[in-house]
Amino acid sequence: MSVGIDFDGATLRELMDLFASEVPRERANAACAIGDRLRARELDVLGAEECGALAQLLEDATKGVRFEAAMALAEAHDRRATQVLLDSLSSRRVRLDATRALGTLGDPAAVEPLARIMDGWLMPWADRLQAAAALCALGDARGAQYLVHKVSSRRSAERAAAVHFVAESRHPEARARLEALLADPREPLRDVAARSLGLLEDPATRPALEAALPTAEGDLAEDLREALARLGRKA
Repeated sequence: MSVGIDFDGATLRELMDLFASEVPRERANAACAIGDRLRARELDVLGAEECGALAQLLEDATKGVRFEAAMALAEAHDRRATQVLLDSLSSRRVRLDATRALGTLGDPAAVEPLARIMDGWLMPWADRLQAAAALCALGDARGAQYLVHKVSSRRSAERAAAVHFVAESRHPEARARLEALLADPREPLRDVAARSLGLLEDPATRPALEAALPTAEGDLAEDLREALARLGRKA
């Protein structure tokens, strides 16, 4: 972060003014701050002026600035970000972020590039799983099937990530599968299932969450309470 600039406390106008900064890091951080606010729902939408200003940064001379602008535009579902994000899939450093953003963005043009990552045997498992989640978010059945398959993985980290992505990608079977995991007292990922149900913010999950709470302890109880609190905030 640049010294002397409070990106978290800056107004939207102040952040946009920083797009004209001569310091590339300041331009990138300002775009990143806007994307973070959209992701955290501190901002509901961006207007045409804000999206237009971010779109201008897609032509910036600095790759990092272009990437952060594309990430912010993805949160605003502005398809002008698509090409920069697709180009970023070749970078191991930002591939996971670009992949997730493409799922959020909602452009069908990303489907086949994401499918190639998911099917790439030499790709790390995390990259393949993130690509499957993005495909699922885009309504592609291949991604949805891949996630379901990996929920049964024997690798605990991969399985936990798949459970999370079932919720994040709004898998069509998310609620049923997550509630089944939560209801199984022998299931080691009940806490992940509880957190993932919270991500859905679906009032229909309340009975399952409340049913698990009386016998829950430790992290599971905390995760259940947080999931229920999210439902309250949604209401």
